[in-house]
Amino acid sequence: MVDPVLLWGVIVLAFVGSITPGPNNLMVMASAAAFGWRRAVPHMLGIMFGFGIMNASVTAGIGAVILEVPILLGIVKYGGAAWLFWLAIKMARATLQKSDKSDATKGTAARPFTIIEAMLFQWVNPKGWAIALAVAGGYVELSPSIAVRTILISVIFMAFTPVANGTWMAAGEVLRRVFDDPKSGKVFGLIMAALIAATALMIVLDPTRLS
Repeated sequence: MVDPVLLWGVIVLAFVGSITPGPNNLMVMASAAAFGWRRAVPHMLGIMFGFGIMNASVTAGIGAVILEVPILLGIVKYGGAAWLFWLAIKMARATLQKSDKSDATKGTAARPFTIIEAMLFQWVNPKGWAIALAVAGGYVELSPSIAVRTILISVIFMAFTPVANGTWMAAGEVLRRVFDDPKSGKVFGLIMAALIAATALMIVLDPTRLS
């Protein structure tokens, strides 16, 4: 038996949580802007499957364990922030090297995330953890069956990933065409790197910004 009111609550939260700004959406937009919409699709698929697995794990019981061990939340927060800083630096370096066609920079050419890399990132994505923990704790009465809750919540969030990420990827593709010349593209790349770094900084300075 599934509570229809709570089910709608999960659907609304999944949509809002998936489409609002966060590390995943900023990165797929930047990826689409830098490499094109098609090359960013594996990144989006990695987010969908990675968050689906992580969300299912939290709903199934890992979330309760993490809440009982505060240090684990700290590891997620600071580990996620560190990874975002690293990504921002990597993006900025790739942007600055973009116009350099020498052999010295060919080996360091930037590339979009693979499916596996995007899946692994979900485990240190503070926004993802905040949403997963909130859903797991707030919708216990969605169904008396843990298996049913786990499947429903995971599938609903996975279903919204292509919609949400796809919207941001489309925006990135538009920006890719607008900032087509090298100078504008370089400015845009640096702005995206700064936004990702700012997201990481907000996570470190204010834990309430995990969501």
